[in-house]
Amino acid sequence: MNRPHPPLLAVLPVLASLSLGLGLGLGLGLIAAPTLAAATAQWQRLFVPNVENMLGRRVYVDKLSVKSGMIGRQFQQMQVLLRAGGGYPQGTMLYADRAVDCANGRVLSYHWRIVQPNGAVLRDWSDASPAVSAVQWAGEDGLVLKYVCTGILPR
Repeated sequence: MNRPHPPLLAVLPVLASLSLGLGLGLGLGLIAAPTLAAATAQWQRLFVPNVENMLGRRVYVDKLSVKSGMIGRQFQQMQVLLRAGGGYPQGTMLYADRAVDCANGRVLSYHWRIVQPNGAVLRDWSDASPAVSAVQWAGEDGLVLKYVCTGILPR
């Protein structure tokens, strides 16, 4: 379904206030990786647990989705709530299809999906003409984009 929406960087602070992270025991370390994604996905967890707890969410990039395309490199990112908040249960997942121009510091997001811990899709939307914005390398999102560009995990 196509409908107007705020850019991903505007959506993330809202979801951050909801505390993204895997609810189904990930906050306690009981589950090692997301299970909703396609069988061909290879999710890389980007942050250590103390950073995740501070952020209120776990952040993953599908290593198999990183490829040349759009403005540079395309990839799929997933964030998972560590705690319930804002009407979303613990374990709610936000998937985003994104692209980054590593050389020129530009990024865009073009497809999002919010999924409950039980796998039910709450919302799925796309932007046929996504806005390109400057990368803020120093922040959390910048660390995610550095991983996509260099393959080096944030520490």
